[in-house]
Amino acid sequence: MNMQVLEGLNDEQKQAVLTVAGPVLILAGAGSGKTKALTHRVAYLIYEKKVYPQNILAVTFTNKAAGEMRERVDRLLMTVNSSPRGDGTRLQTPNIALPWLGTFHSICVKILRREINQLGFDKNFSIFDEADSLRAVKNCLKDLDIDETKFNPKAILYFISGAKNELLDAKSYKKYASDYFQEVVARVFERYEKLLKKSNALDFDDLILKTVELLQSNPQILDKYQDRFRYILVDEYQDTNHAQYTMLNMLAKKHHNIFVIGDDWQSIYSFRGAKFQNILDFRKDYADAKVIYLEKNYRSLSPILDAAQAVIEHNELRSTKKIFSSRGGGAPVMVIESSDKINEINFILDEIESLAAGESRQWSDFVVLYRINSQSRLFEEALLKRGLPYRLIGGVRFYERKEIKDMIGYLRLLVNPSDTISLSRVVNSPPRGIGTKGLEKILLDHDSERANNKKYAKFCDMIDNLRLFSQSSSLPDLIEQIILRSGYKEHLSDRTIESQSRLENIEELKSAASEYEILSDFLQSVSLIADVDKYSRNEDALTLMTVHSAKGLEFPVVFISGLEEGVFPHSRSAENQADLEEERRLLYVGMTRAMDRLYLCYSKTRFVYGRMELCVKSRFVDELPENDIELLEI
Repeated sequence: MNMQVLEGLNDEQKQAVLTVAGPVLILAGAGSGKTKALTHRVAYLIYEKKVYPQNILAVTFTNKAAGEMRERVDRLLMTVNSSPRGDGTRLQTPNIALPWLGTFHSICVKILRREINQLGFDKNFSIFDEADSLRAVKNCLKDLDIDETKFNPKAILYFISGAKNELLDAKSYKKYASDYFQEVVARVFERYEKLLKKSNALDFDDLILKTVELLQSNPQILDKYQDRFRYILVDEYQDTNHAQYTMLNMLAKKHHNIFVIGDDWQSIYSFRGAKFQNILDFRKDYADAKVIYLEKNYRSLSPILDAAQAVIEHNELRSTKKIFSSRGGGAPVMVIESSDKINEINFILDEIESLAAGESRQWSDFVVLYRINSQSRLFEEALLKRGLPYRLIGGVRFYERKEIKDMIGYLRLLVNPSDTISLSRVVNSPPRGIGTKGLEKILLDHDSERANNKKYAKFCDMIDNLRLFSQSSSLPDLIEQIILRSGYKEHLSDRTIESQSRLENIEELKSAASEYEILSDFLQSVSLIADVDKYSRNEDALTLMTVHSAKGLEFPVVFISGLEEGVFPHSRSAENQADLEEERRLLYVGMTRAMDRLYLCYSKTRFVYGRMELCVKSRFVDELPENDIELLEI
């Protein structure tokens, strides 16, 4: 055996790598090297078991995690490939092919681009992000003459998304509608599906739903991908929803070589449909499953892990394991009780400045975590006053800015002329004198309006010419031509700060597009990107983010702010045991982001709508072990 494959692994990780046949469940504690085990297993399958890379499917949930996995696999394969074997010779396998490796959604897009014609869609389908879907739902409400001030479009979209995660289409959902609101959702859902089909578009949830539908309705296609994916590896299995769970079981049914790794203690996405019961029930689904525990933590010092373990043990529904540190002891977890929010924030920033100077730490070593996005405002104001460098994860995302959405709308229309949502967005951006009624006529009868509406005809000619130009141009040049020919650049030529900022953002979009040769590939990457994917430790600034956004990351020094009842745990979880346990898992995730130092902070008072309000400290604070914490009142 080439020992490079097992180099640096502990005994449990080696067992995870070497157990090849049949179903395998890895229950991995935070910071226990699960990605390392998974990537070494891929190398072992390829080099020792001679599995063709294209017969391996490895899936995870974020682009960031998938990118890290891809880099590690690539680096490990190159290392193993260049190392001498026992007889002194070297393996001669240049240009190593990589497995099918990516997020659930990117893998499904790859399948659908090849097979979706079986479902009556064209392979150049658009992918609607949340903003596009919301716009589409609003259009449906208008078409159905439903007042969106009485029926919140976001709430309706949330219910539609939940239905799709349960593999329910509009017709099926209608059968389960139990009140008037759900009946309205059913009507909008039906209209929304028709709009998607007319636009040759899928929303984010459709990517999984349509893949499952494709596999269920086409036995030959299912058989093809079952034979293609003879070995399936799944990261963060506790985050799978019903649709993802169903897809994986269908693909694994023939060969049974499914390897899942995750931690039910870190399941924090039930609001997205994730069901951590999937990982707890794995042994029910696969009675012959081999179960391996990864409990050795390589990230955090002992007091941090002991405190996190003590908190999570108050959950009744969980797996049983004992995480321990490979690094040993360190400073106790600091619990900070402040008289008010301003004192809490000032303490945190004073401590950051003190540690930066006293321990020669970079600003990027620090993160401030909170339960909800609105908690960032006071921190931002204080940081600006102090002139400290910071970056906010979870604010207005780059790809959600108007000018970027407009450019993406133009690009999507070039690839998919049926995309009515993109058409609605850009046909009058910049203004061309095509009003609401004019747009309604265009959407009803495109050909007739092109023949009779001079303004729309001119717009269509421009799109046709840009589509022709796109066939032989680079993507940055194409975007430049869009802003010139559409009049967008002229529209932003007033030299105001806002207009200059928008033009600079479009320049940044051109830089992002320069990494791609094919327009559809670029659009696909944009539609699947998440805000946290852009996080990088290379920027020397302290980070502000929600605890949800921090999952999968690590920082030497972590501050968790706002540990008060009604905030963390959130007020919505107070009366529901399952929700309360998820809040506790969320705190566990936040605590285990810390490598060296952890601060848990709460205030006794806060201002709400201009009035002073008394706060009650979070019940989770009382669950901390006395031996591992130090209380400081300020």
